[in-house]
Amino acid sequence: MTDVALLAPFDDEVVRGVAGANSVDEEQLRTALADHQQTMRDNPGVEDLVYEWRKRFDDAVLRRTPETFFMAVRETVWEEYGAHLGLDDYLLAAVVAVHQEQVLRETAVDSSAIDEDTVALVVSRPSSE
Repeated sequence: MTDVALLAPFDDEVVRGVAGANSVDEEQLRTALADHQQTMRDNPGVEDLVYEWRKRFDDAVLRRTPETFFMAVRETVWEEYGAHLGLDDYLLAAVVAVHQEQVLRETAVDSSAIDEDTVALVVSRPSSE
């Protein structure tokens, strides 16, 4: 069972739509999204990752809320996560598509900052409870 808090940054409609458009099982996609969020929290941690990406990539943070970072990172970041999580190319493409679509739907995010060299990445921040 997938931890609902890990999927909080993603609209159900986005996940469902991407799963259908990519012919990927919706539950498998949700599990992959949650596994990815958990991996970022565990190793090395959300704040450390964001700090690293801000140093490596210009304007990596598109928007920050108390719950979520909306990022623009190089495609190699996604390739590394795909390999680490053991995702096949189809499932990885669907995970990336969910992140990309979610950022495009965020009206407070300037999506024009995602250029041809970057890909969206949504990072949920653990609650401080």
